[in-house]
Amino acid sequence: MVEPRLLLIGCGAFGRVHLAALHRLGVAAMAFDTDRASAAASGLPVADSIEAGLDRCDAAIVVTPVPTHVPVATTVLLAGRDLFLEKPATETAAEAAALADLAEQMGCIAQVGLYFRFHPKAAAVRRMVAAGEFGALHHLAARFSGVKRARGDSGALLNDAVHFADLLPWIAGEAPVRVFATLADPLGRGREDLAVIQLMFASGATAMIEAGCVLPGRWPDAVVPGAETRKEIIVAGRSALAEIDFAAETFVLRRGAHAPGADGAWLPHHAPREDVAIAGADPVDVVAAELAAFIDAIRTRRTPEAGLRDGAVAPARILDAARRSARETRVVALEEIA
Repeated sequence: MVEPRLLLIGCGAFGRVHLAALHRLGVAAMAFDTDRASAAASGLPVADSIEAGLDRCDAAIVVTPVPTHVPVATTVLLAGRDLFLEKPATETAAEAAALADLAEQMGCIAQVGLYFRFHPKAAAVRRMVAAGEFGALHHLAARFSGVKRARGDSGALLNDAVHFADLLPWIAGEAPVRVFATLADPLGRGREDLAVIQLMFASGATAMIEAGCVLPGRWPDAVVPGAETRKEIIVAGRSALAEIDFAAETFVLRRGAHAPGADGAWLPHHAPREDVAIAGADPVDVVAAELAAFIDAIRTRRTPEAGLRDGAVAPARILDAARRSARETRVVALEEIA
């Protein structure tokens, strides 16, 4: 079978992570960037335009600023080429649904760059939840925050919260039904640079996401030089509790449950903290795993797990609901979001 040739569209900071992942996988690729110097620095053959690159490639990886995602992805799909679209795929759920419709009409594979789904620790905790090791879940929490640059093309929702708006429902195995959010603009630049989102699930479980670029970080960011970050999740169920710190590469588990005591109090009966041995992964490792899954989907023509329906439309609906909730200061049902 002939290996697919990929066009890397966008050679900026995260584009360079994709470039390193392509080299690690040994995949034939070309590059295009509106900044020709960035494209030339990739060391790949450089296309004069997106269209010219698509003529010579089988699929495209789009790692461009968020507002360009819809037009660039549309160009890729209309050319009949398979698409890997970095998160956030689109700014709204309606845009994501339109891209999903187009990909299906054109018969194209379309995968979203959902980084944490391909992190070994996130995959491990999801398997444990699905196997019943946590019992019924009652709460999940996530923090994606730190001291870092405030991107010009997006705020905390699209830059940071989107990761866990996807990951927490993916781990829980169910979509939320209601959303309540508070958004703030502490920098006064017209974008939400601080977001707190509460999710409520039909099962009774709850979740909370904190995101922003104006909060204390804890660890050096692995992608953005000079930035400090926190990338953490908590998964709590009746039979186990877990804390995962993606920046520190730790996974701590406590098995056990509360039980009623003699005086009416419920007491914790949990085993000591257990360090779960799951392999670490740097950004290039994770992106390489994403791209390997994409290439496999191209070869087999099977819909990728992180497709546009579940990987773009679903989290975008949560973020759309968060915007409405903050604007109207009320709980928003997901069924209200088209």
